[in-house]
Amino acid sequence: MSFVQINFLFIFLPVYILALRVLPIKFQKILLILGGLLFYAFGQKSLVVLLGVSVALNFGLHRWISYVKNKIPLLIVTVGINAGLLVLCKILGFLPLGVSFYTFQIISMQIDLRNEKTRIDDFAAMALYFPKLVMGPLVRYSEFKDKFEEMKTKRLVTLAGVEEGLKLFTAGMFMKVVIADNLATLWNSINVAGSHGITTSVAWLGAVTYTIELYLDFWGYSLMAVALGKMTGMPVPENFNEPYSSMSVGEFWRRWHITLGAWFRDYVFIPLGGSKKGTFRNILNLLIVWILTGIWHGWGINFLVWSGILFTFIVLEKFTPLGKITKIKGLGNVYLILVIVLSWVAFAIKSPQELLDYAKCLFGIPVENASPARTQFIRYIRTYWYLIAGGLFMMTPLPRKLWTKFSGKWWMNILAFAMFALSVYFIHKGMGNNFMYYAF
Repeated sequence: MSFVQINFLFIFLPVYILALRVLPIKFQKILLILGGLLFYAFGQKSLVVLLGVSVALNFGLHRWISYVKNKIPLLIVTVGINAGLLVLCKILGFLPLGVSFYTFQIISMQIDLRNEKTRIDDFAAMALYFPKLVMGPLVRYSEFKDKFEEMKTKRLVTLAGVEEGLKLFTAGMFMKVVIADNLATLWNSINVAGSHGITTSVAWLGAVTYTIELYLDFWGYSLMAVALGKMTGMPVPENFNEPYSSMSVGEFWRRWHITLGAWFRDYVFIPLGGSKKGTFRNILNLLIVWILTGIWHGWGINFLVWSGILFTFIVLEKFTPLGKITKIKGLGNVYLILVIVLSWVAFAIKSPQELLDYAKCLFGIPVENASPARTQFIRYIRTYWYLIAGGLFMMTPLPRKLWTKFSGKWWMNILAFAMFALSVYFIHKGMGNNFMYYAF
């Protein structure tokens, strides 16, 4: 199931929230577990059993780890099993919905809970909580632990939480369905034409379009996940903090997909020694992190090229004079946007040859047998200018500031209703796409 399906919006979510609100308090945790299984079942029924087996197996391993004195060997085996299955899925092209997020969630739980003896219902509720099940954010068990205790005596769903969550959910859905999905049409047109059929200006338009689309698609989902957390009374961390306002690639990655970056920092980079064992080890540890980051996103050369670009610029920022540019406001912002836009091209184009040709096109280098239409750029701008302008606006700090300033105003409720209605219209017309990170 997806957050942007009619069945979810008008059947699953209202019934789920109502059940949490009116059924006896003792059923709240059971509803968290059932909600995850039902949410997954609507999307991939045949894999629900596999999901249940994974939770049961990992709970058994967790309890085994918690009892033994020498935990490290068994913990390594447990992490290896989960990571190995993820790699195998990517090699075989067998990608159950949200497998990368789910696997990382389970691994972090096993590491964090190695010294605790958690109950099966707590473990399952954490693993299967549906707002973050298939696309994150990655939540730490410590963020849920107090809520598990609280829900024994207190109902977590509140009317204020539902109201606040609905507004935030609507904002995320609007970004995804109305702006990102319509920009996807432009990017697909440019991508289908390929480097042989586009001019340099259209190539840059495509790169910028994809940059906007990816951000609003994933930020939209993450906002909806936070909103669902508010509705259900369970904390879901924010995953973005105005990343395109950054002045360096390192800062960008700390503000983009925050929970994934924190996961690699806490469970890979720091255990390897972080930056405290000299320059060579620091660079080596960063290289390992970025290779794993590329593989996590997909089993393709383009993802390694993408992660390699980010790794290279992070190292240059740390150890060369390039770092000075990132301290100059304005110049640092332009540098960051240029690097990130180019990196997303590598992220988007899977064929190495097509990626090379597209890069040539971006920099005006002739592509063999190219025959681009010279009127494309004007035609695309005339058709999509308002979506591009809206997307660029959403990438600035202004939307967050305006939301904070005016969210309590009565007219914001009217605006939110209009945004919700327009989003539902697009979904009903079949104009919405799957979330882009569903592929991971």
